[in-house]
Amino acid sequence: MRTSLRLVLVLVFGLTVFRLYAFDFNLRLTPVAAIPIGSASTPYYSLGGGAFLNADIDLFHFLSIGPEIGYYVTPLLNTGTYPTFFSGGLGIGSYFYPASRVALQAGGSGGVYEMSYDELSYSNLWWKAYGDVGFRISPSLTLSGGAGYLNFRAEDEPMYTGILAGIGVRYFFRVGEVSGSVTATLEQPEPVFPLLYGLYNRNSIGTLTIHNGETAEIRNVSVGFRADAYTSSQVLSGTRDIIRRNGTTTMPLYAEFSERIQNFTESGVIRGELEIKYELLGAERVSYQTLVIPVHNRNTVRWTDPAVLASFVSPNSPEVLDFSKYIVGIARNSLRTGLNRNMQFAMYLLEGMNVAGISYSNDDTTPYVEYHRDPTLLDYIQYPFQTLAFRLGDYDDLGLLYAAALESVGIRTAIIPLRNDFIVAFSLEVTQQQAEALFDNTDRLLTIGNDIWMPLSFTVMREGFMNSWNNAVTNIEAAVNAGDPIEIVVLRDAWATYPPSGIRGQEAGFQNPPEARVDRAVETNMLRYIATEFGPKIREVEDEIARSGGSTQLYNRLGVLYVRAGLYNEARQEFAASAELGSLAAMINLGNIELLDNNFTAAGRWFREVLEQQPENQAARTGLERVEARTLE
Repeated sequence: MRTSLRLVLVLVFGLTVFRLYAFDFNLRLTPVAAIPIGSASTPYYSLGGGAFLNADIDLFHFLSIGPEIGYYVTPLLNTGTYPTFFSGGLGIGSYFYPASRVALQAGGSGGVYEMSYDELSYSNLWWKAYGDVGFRISPSLTLSGGAGYLNFRAEDEPMYTGILAGIGVRYFFRVGEVSGSVTATLEQPEPVFPLLYGLYNRNSIGTLTIHNGETAEIRNVSVGFRADAYTSSQVLSGTRDIIRRNGTTTMPLYAEFSERIQNFTESGVIRGELEIKYELLGAERVSYQTLVIPVHNRNTVRWTDPAVLASFVSPNSPEVLDFSKYIVGIARNSLRTGLNRNMQFAMYLLEGMNVAGISYSNDDTTPYVEYHRDPTLLDYIQYPFQTLAFRLGDYDDLGLLYAAALESVGIRTAIIPLRNDFIVAFSLEVTQQQAEALFDNTDRLLTIGNDIWMPLSFTVMREGFMNSWNNAVTNIEAAVNAGDPIEIVVLRDAWATYPPSGIRGQEAGFQNPPEARVDRAVETNMLRYIATEFGPKIREVEDEIARSGGSTQLYNRLGVLYVRAGLYNEARQEFAASAELGSLAAMINLGNIELLDNNFTAAGRWFREVLEQQPENQAARTGLERVEARTLE
């Protein structure tokens, strides 16, 4: 009996130690019945029974370990006597929960035992293996049934071996604090950028740490976030199949922000609600928690990716549309049919900005030349409607306004941030061959994809379209020669990742510039363009005429150059000279010029003269049909 007393004392000590230090501690009482098996047991023993008491500590949420004591009685056959076994030792097992209320466990135990029989006693080693299936009545109480194998050792052969079967009960004690709820903490590395509000449904705001403070594991966990008017809907941040008791898991936080977040003209916070849905032992539960989300002001951006500037450019901004439609309306009345339409609109828009008094202003707080090169700095960039209202801006502010105006009239635009310049390029929508007819040297144009683009510098915007173009070409060449990285952001491509913000302005209204002044500014730059790009080609043909004498081909070629340059009076003289020599092509060209000037009688006369000499001439026939149609209007 002294051995049995020692076993009880060991269990009591183990219970005390585990009770003090374990977070998951349970007592398991398992009454059993046993059938003896094996050559050493069946000749002597009959059906017996007893009970085992375990005190287990949870390890890693799938292992249990702790002391075990047992008491077992088995009658001897045909004697009427009942040997008793007291056992003590250590048990270890593995468990898991395949479903909310189902618990499976398997393991083994072993130690020393003492058998008492009449006045005799005997001690040796014992071991046991078992497996059981349990039903969880509550997180703390589980009923189970199972079977096992028991072996009491002796010197040469087992003293007793048997098959066990029993029904047990297990009760959990919680040593650590149990909140009875599921909570979350948010680690947010940086405040939300209102400019990028549409991206946070797939780019995380920060990292959520979900902690299970319930009394058992939770299952089918889903986490969503909403913030009243600042979100358009609740978006799912993540799901988890299971989170152990006292366990944690991390997941990104996503939000479906609405446009209202762009009302943050200063830095601030959004108070939102995190919804955590889960199941506890099959019962659905919901935990709500307030999250405070810091937010930058709407003009803040970081130059980690230059393409992010595409979000500032909205082609549908009402303020920008009002300006661009007004300027393009002026341009339509003066378009030169021989010149590139996109270039003419671009020239009018730039000169319209200049005439309106929109100019560069040095930003002492976040200067472009410093901030766009350092992605660790927070830059402040104006929306185009703000630049219109203030009539001032840094290089990038001016360039983004211009890009927005171009896109608002359907012209594809790109931005090119250089070390000391901000370049805006626009597509001419012409082939290389067509560009060669419009420019003396296409080396001063860009090829982006399969398109020909014209770049403009915004460090010299106030010096006019031609100087802006020349400066852009010089600075791009300098950047290439210096080995500087050149990033070309085509806005329509960038919008796939950084869509336009669509924010509307409430700043002071913008007054459109006088039409006459815009026309004069454009005319000055147009003449410079013609002199620069067509002058050398015109002089080349004129020199050829001087050397070899006039011919229908040379006069016609010179007339075409004048038409492309928009110099129609000069073109008439050259086509007339070619027509006098019998050129039918020159006559058709004269008819087209007269048609452009609405001189239908003169145009019809030229087309009929061609048809008298060449009735099958389709160009002349088409021209005459146009004259007749216009006459009937």
